[in-house]
Amino acid sequence: MSNMKERFAEALMEMLEERTLEKITVKDIVTKCGVSRQAFYYYFSDIYDIVEWVCLQETQKIVDENSEIDTWQVGYAKTLHWCREHKSLLINAYRSIEKEYVEYFMNRFLKPYVVKIVDKESVRIKVSAAQREFIIKFFTLAINAITIDWVRNGMKEEPETMADNIRILVQGDIRKSLLNYHNENKRR
Repeated sequence: MSNMKERFAEALMEMLEERTLEKITVKDIVTKCGVSRQAFYYYFSDIYDIVEWVCLQETQKIVDENSEIDTWQVGYAKTLHWCREHKSLLINAYRSIEKEYVEYFMNRFLKPYVVKIVDKESVRIKVSAAQREFIIKFFTLAINAITIDWVRNGMKEEPETMADNIRILVQGDIRKSLLNYHNENKRR
């Protein structure tokens, strides 16, 4: 990973503490870093590209650190804590860029957690690849919607509370979904 990319990201994060994303330009970032615009464009195509890079780098670290099946709640809560710590970045990104992009970003970090749960629950349960993927998609989108709503409403609930509420709701439901497909397949 490029040290320059990290410098650009740090500059952006510092500026987001003072102003909204719409008021930050590539020129502002490169001036703060003391480099040319060409240096910025070597790594990023625009401001939104760097926002995506920052968010994905941070969430990937959290996913990697909490990849154990039994700790998905901890990983999710840590991700929400990161969101709170970088509230200005996320709120500005949420208000500045298309909602589809925010949903795409959230899906990217939530899906690995859901996949791990489905993998754990699907041992000895036969479902098709399409059915498995539909279950993953369904639960990822449900958790995504709750998470985006949490961001939109100011991130007031504690991350651990959010993680625990989701745990309570999905506990047994993923396995039940797998079994429902399994039983439906046997009837066909």
